Amino acid sequence: MVAVGIGFASYVDPPPSMRLAAAVVGVVAVAGWPLVMSATGVLAARQFTVADPDDVDSETMAALAAELKALDDSQPFEQLVALGQRRTALRRVLDRRLDPNELTYARYLSTTGEVYRSALDNLHEVAVAHDSVDSIDADYIERRIAELDRDGADTEAARRERETLAQRATLRDDQLARISRLLSQNEAALTTFDRTTSALTEVPVGQRLEDAEGAMAALDDLADRARMYALGDGS
Repeated sequence: MVAVGIGFASYVDPPPSMRLAAAVVGVVAVAGWPLVMSATGVLAARQFTVADPDDVDSETMAALAAELKALDDSQPFEQLVALGQRRTALRRVLDRRLDPNELTYARYLSTTGEVYRSALDNLHEVAVAHDSVDSIDADYIERRIAELDRDGADTEAARRERETLAQRATLRDDQLARISRLLSQNEAALTTFDRTTSALTEVPVGQRLEDAEGAMAALDDLADRARMYALGDGS
């Protein structure tokens, strides 16, 4: 706008007073433009628009569900279903309690989406870890060690076999422990979703959300821990 005013002034060569007036109008227009956008809600919408947490690819979700449903352990698939239910419930409460153009709404939505996607990543890792566990035959290891003990074999070959069998058993136990940690993290996420939804539900319509700040802090903390685990510090 200022450039247009200066260009106009140089083209028509008006008196100095008109040039000054044109420059002032241009500066006022530029300074006032954010205020106009803010008043109409456009600025808020552009500032606080965040990625929708429901943007997980449907094919990816279907593949993950199929993997988890095929496991002997039912907990991972049950968690997948529960995560979808909790996320939907929390999103509905957010839509009823907050204006989508508010910064607080964007903060809840963004953090919720981050925690949700982290939990899905955990479930994917659980499926991969189960593949590793299933590839190690614990019954065979136990049976073979018992045979070696029964035969009283004390040769170098027997000692090496015992060591390799023990290493495979340890690898299996490590993967089972990792699965347990990942599922425990997801249970914490489910509990935090429930706490957040409950806290938001109890806030009267039209009032501020101070009572829900504790739940928001828990969500933030969970998201921070999810980032830490994603970097490999906690798995």
